[in-house]
Amino acid sequence: MNPLLGLLIVVSAGALNGSYAVPMKKTPRWSFENTWLVYSIVAMLVLSWGIALATVPHLTEVYSRAGMTPVLMVFAFGLIWGLANLLFGAGICLIGMSLTFPICIGLSTALGSLIPMATRPQIFFTTGGATITLGIAVLLAGVVVCALAGMRMDAQSKSGAVKVGAPSTGAGRSKLVKGLVIVILAGLCDPFLNFAFTFGERISNEAKVAGAAAGAESDAIWAIALLGSLVVNVVYCTKLLIRNGTWARFREPGTATYWLLAGVMGVIWMFSITLYGRGASIMGPLGGSVGWGVFYSSIIVFSTFWGIVSGEWQEGRGRPLRTLYSGLAVLIVAIVILGYGSTLSSVP
Repeated sequence: MNPLLGLLIVVSAGALNGSYAVPMKKTPRWSFENTWLVYSIVAMLVLSWGIALATVPHLTEVYSRAGMTPVLMVFAFGLIWGLANLLFGAGICLIGMSLTFPICIGLSTALGSLIPMATRPQIFFTTGGATITLGIAVLLAGVVVCALAGMRMDAQSKSGAVKVGAPSTGAGRSKLVKGLVIVILAGLCDPFLNFAFTFGERISNEAKVAGAAAGAESDAIWAIALLGSLVVNVVYCTKLLIRNGTWARFREPGTATYWLLAGVMGVIWMFSITLYGRGASIMGPLGGSVGWGVFYSSIIVFSTFWGIVSGEWQEGRGRPLRTLYSGLAVLIVAIVILGYGSTLSSVP
């Protein structure tokens, strides 16, 4: 175990995960379902199974020895996380990266960190456990401030429209509310990916016995969990492609690079997940809790940066943007507290 090295790996994984959706903004002639289907297949099928087969010897025997129950449990967790994944993508389309990431990931961080810790309730009475809990509380406060920044930007945008004589309707606010509801639901379902990692211990143990290198045992878990997620994403995207008649956009002239961009999304995202698994594995017994908090806190900071750079906050200059910066400052404080808590954490 090397908590410091694990922490650095997890932060790097968060930086990658906070950046993977950027190419999605460069595929304007494809609908959401076109981009998301290609991304899902590349990340959750081709790469996840390719990595697992390459890093875990005798992979099928690992699953056989682990037993049907843990394999089905991890698959079910993946199905639930798959719902979060597509809701997350829809949230980006509705309210942008700089709001979708903080809200969804803030909720996921709290639940994904606290619930695994709750399986050992005595941890909360240790100095490390109390520090980690404090870090999660600070993180949620940062999420609230970021959400407030989005509301202020929306109000400022509507106010500007009225001043220049543009028609005032409830369409923009309705879109914001719909986006917030979708993103909150995504946040509630999202930690199930970490539950697959945390409670799929029997699979990872068998992978170690089979000869998987330290940290690589989690690849056996991701392959099953992401297969469950893939089912949800493929079914939903296919439904949208049929309903919206967007199958033809795959063949639309001038969109050849879109396939590459969607594939790049999958590569970046899957690489971040495998890094997270390795980092959390070497952080120690509480890696699934502390690692998840650090991972997602890092994602929030980097994704918000990309949201600002891409121009999502052009209409939020002034008070809304200052509020957003305040929220980010609170989130950075949360990362520091969580990192410090990881150095104090122990399993009684």
